[in-house]
Amino acid sequence: MADEITITWGMSRKHATNTRDTHDSTQSGTPFRKTYTQTGVGQFDVKPSIGTSEETITFTDIATNGWCVMTNMDTTNYVEWGFSTGVYGGRMRAYESAGPFRVNTGATLYLKANTAACRVRVIMYED
Repeated sequence: MADEITITWGMSRKHATNTRDTHDSTQSGTPFRKTYTQTGVGQFDVKPSIGTSEETITFTDIATNGWCVMTNMDTTNYVEWGFSTGVYGGRMRAYESAGPFRVNTGATLYLKANTAACRVRVIMYED
């Protein structure tokens, strides 16, 4: 059996006062599930403290970037993130995650905490 990466996700929305205004990204209540063959064996897993000045995450020991997921482990503050210095297209509030998403080879993550330093777990599986 080959090494595999399995992605499972689903998202739904239900309006509290208008039951006709609902949306579900799953397939009849079953989350989306996809398995990918992992040709490399590298794994990157860190929990750096991200400060209020921009910090970078480079994926050391990974030959080919693959799937990434990040989790803001802070109880109060949010962290902004992106792939270009000063350009943050994403935000993780307290206890929120971003991903999983595929990252291009050579990409660097840029992160910045809003009010105080936040511990952020960053995981990358080699493609």
